[in-house]
Amino acid sequence: MYIHTYVQRLLQYACRKLTRISPAMERTLMFLVLLLGTLHHICGLYFTMRETVQKCFIQTTPDETDVLVHYAFEVEDSSSGGFMPAPPGLGIHVEVRDSTNKVVLSRVYKSEARLKFTTHWPGDHRICLQSNSSAWFEGALLRVHLDIETGERTVDYDNVRRVYNLDYMQLRILQLMNQAKDISRNQNYQRFEEKLYRRTCDSIYFNIVSFSVAQVVILLLLWAIQYHLLFRKPSLYLAYCQVFCESELSRLRTPEAFRALISIVGTSVQGLTSEAFTQWIRQFEDPYSTYEQLLMSDEVKAKVEEFVGKFLCKPAPQVPENFQGSLYASNVQLAKLLSSAQQNCSVHLKDDHTLLVCECVDCKAEKSNTADTQS
Repeated sequence: MYIHTYVQRLLQYACRKLTRISPAMERTLMFLVLLLGTLHHICGLYFTMRETVQKCFIQTTPDETDVLVHYAFEVEDSSSGGFMPAPPGLGIHVEVRDSTNKVVLSRVYKSEARLKFTTHWPGDHRICLQSNSSAWFEGALLRVHLDIETGERTVDYDNVRRVYNLDYMQLRILQLMNQAKDISRNQNYQRFEEKLYRRTCDSIYFNIVSFSVAQVVILLLLWAIQYHLLFRKPSLYLAYCQVFCESELSRLRTPEAFRALISIVGTSVQGLTSEAFTQWIRQFEDPYSTYEQLLMSDEVKAKVEEFVGKFLCKPAPQVPENFQGSLYASNVQLAKLLSSAQQNCSVHLKDDHTLLVCECVDCKAEKSNTADTQS
């Protein structure tokens, strides 16, 4: 890409050495000069593209650096199969964007042009070339010769020497100063790239850690929700304490009183009866206090019935008085009773009545013994 500048420097060096060598070496250098003169007209890069196609190149440069773009294109000659100079009016639209995607240069140039711009932000600069042709389809084939130079290589030292009337030593010092500036800019750019790389690594590491922590938090939250939905049930003891919330009933809010009530009611076939309530109250007897009168009151009994009603089944509907009927009728009544009790066989029948009457010897004897006891 930079073969033009390199060949020029070799030619200048060879011309200075021609006056200080032997005739044998002179022939060798003359051959070298002719070879370099031929290479001087060779372009560093060329490519082909259609008129409606856009080609882009990435040039990585530091900030505050001059970039020189030199291009020339030719049009395909369909008759000869080669390429010919571009016709008038056909040019190239050049667009340059920096690493932040900001437009640095956007303009239409002729078939051959040299354009120069200065970068203001380090990074990759995209240089895009496209012809200004208005062809609807692909159009003709173009061969574009492209040369991109940056930094110190963009300076035309021959022009600088003529304008400022500098000798060889002064021109060499100026060249070394420009090269030193380029080295400094490249070092700053490497530091910038290292800083950007570290920032990117830190960002990736932070995202990984944040994602892991978020996963753990979400997992714990889902576990807590599942535990609450599956295992966390309303506390029966809490409901018991809410019923006996008065200060004068503080003796009944103890865990021992709660366990005693549950054990008595749970083992009773008939649920909460007066006998079960009295049995529970007797556990709190105190011969030196009149507190039992309060415990035996109807208000306390109503509170106990309210609490027991939260978890015990409601009593079954009253059994008809004419329960001694045919077997078919008894079965129908039993089915209706169980259906009204929501198929719960643990409900208590009121007054211990049964719907089916057994006529076996044992049942008759048990029934006669019960009648004698009641009389």
